Amino acid sequence: MRIVIAEDEPKSREGLINIIQRFTDYEIVGVAENGEDGYKITTELKPDLVISDIRMPVLDGLGMLQKIKESQIDVQAILLTGYSEFEYARRALQLQVVEYVLKPLEIDQFLSILKKAEGKVQKKNAERLTPDQLLWSYVVSSEVEKERMQPMLEEELGVNDRIISTMFLIHPDSIASETYGEIRKQLQHTLEALCMENYYLLVRPGESGGVFALLIDTERNRSLKSIFVRRIIPQLQEISGCVCSMVQMHGVRQINQVMDELVALLKYSFSIPEGDIIDKETAQMIVYEKLDYPSSLENEMIQYIRNGKRERILEKGEEFAKLVIDSKASPECIRDYTVRFVVGILRIIGDVRRQLNQEEEIQYMMGSINKSHTQREVRYQFEKILKNVAVLDNEDETAITENGIVLNAISYIRENYGKNIGLYEVAQFCNVRSEYLSRIFKEETGVKFVDFLTNFRISVAKRLLYSGNYKVVEVAEMVGFADQKYFQKVFKKVCGVTPSEYKKENCR
Repeated sequence: MRIVIAEDEPKSREGLINIIQRFTDYEIVGVAENGEDGYKITTELKPDLVISDIRMPVLDGLGMLQKIKESQIDVQAILLTGYSEFEYARRALQLQVVEYVLKPLEIDQFLSILKKAEGKVQKKNAERLTPDQLLWSYVVSSEVEKERMQPMLEEELGVNDRIISTMFLIHPDSIASETYGEIRKQLQHTLEALCMENYYLLVRPGESGGVFALLIDTERNRSLKSIFVRRIIPQLQEISGCVCSMVQMHGVRQINQVMDELVALLKYSFSIPEGDIIDKETAQMIVYEKLDYPSSLENEMIQYIRNGKRERILEKGEEFAKLVIDSKASPECIRDYTVRFVVGILRIIGDVRRQLNQEEEIQYMMGSINKSHTQREVRYQFEKILKNVAVLDNEDETAITENGIVLNAISYIRENYGKNIGLYEVAQFCNVRSEYLSRIFKEETGVKFVDFLTNFRISVAKRLLYSGNYKVVEVAEMVGFADQKYFQKVFKKVCGVTPSEYKKENCR
């Protein structure tokens, strides 16, 4: 969805841009500081959506929308204001505004409104959509809209309830949107190189999404599972480690249910050889072994840490990895035991060192263990933590990564976390593209860049709150959160309590 923003207040304008760029894949095509410029940009670029403040100099938001309407430009609109008079709301609705939003913005509500606007845009543009876009529009539509769209979709795709279709879900280790884009591009290139016909690709970023590939059954599309295992998945894994699930269906009527089934199947990919594809039959054949937690091994590890015996620490770590991580226990058991083991050995670190460097990074890795889709991912995160634990006092403790670009990025974050920085600014500092930094940051640290930055800020915030010298609103600003409500929401998500509760419980 293409968006124009008209907002005269710099902080509000930057806040809108940051929210859209951080939480969506929408494109901001133009920014204006008053209604007259907003009108000119809209007439020139013809966006899908205009987000505008009501109170602006030269020409206010309602006046701008009136001129846009008189120019017969079909565009959705969202109005922002600090005022809630009924007359404004009534006039806004007459101008076909999607929503009338009060400042300060509630991020989740704003994102929901953006999604609503996208639905209306897709509905209006259905006739101009590509088959892939039409399919996605069908996926996100209501049941009533699906009934209306189904005949058109089936005709466009050449499919009906008697034709078998196969759907794959490719989920990369990294959930950065840039990685999804690369996965989709390579997948399309490989399918074309293999002369595959009647395929459609959908991207749904996030933990419950991935790159979905729908292939309508033809003679050339037989043996799809074998083709994906031998020819396609290896190509995709050169970009990022990934897992893949597969479900067959008749027609497209059940596509939403199938997408949910594909996501649910991913948990079983944890227990199959790397590069294989998980389907319902394979999932039913998986049998998990019972595994007891190796308490004695943890106790030995703790003793070696206290004695500073690095080689024995590494040996016991590898012993744990072979016994637990490489076992045939359930994914939940492997992840839980690994986190328990890590927590157990880190608990005594404070007894033998004044401070464990890279504390924040290690915490993020532990979170990544719980989200891992494969044993390889769990082992990777565990080995990173183990390497840090085994560092001796007289050694360089930047062992978390040896990549110079990533080290520069981490250093920049440590020095500038209190400023309005993001992936773009850090990538500029490192003199690399944002997409490249996002990918190598995840590969080197096992943590998404945005999660690293957010959790680093929260770690600093905890120390500031613990000191008892600052108010919550001051801490939010000091660690780079312009929106106090958003800071409180993120803090509670990370820490389980609000900043005020944390301060009350821990303040000296």
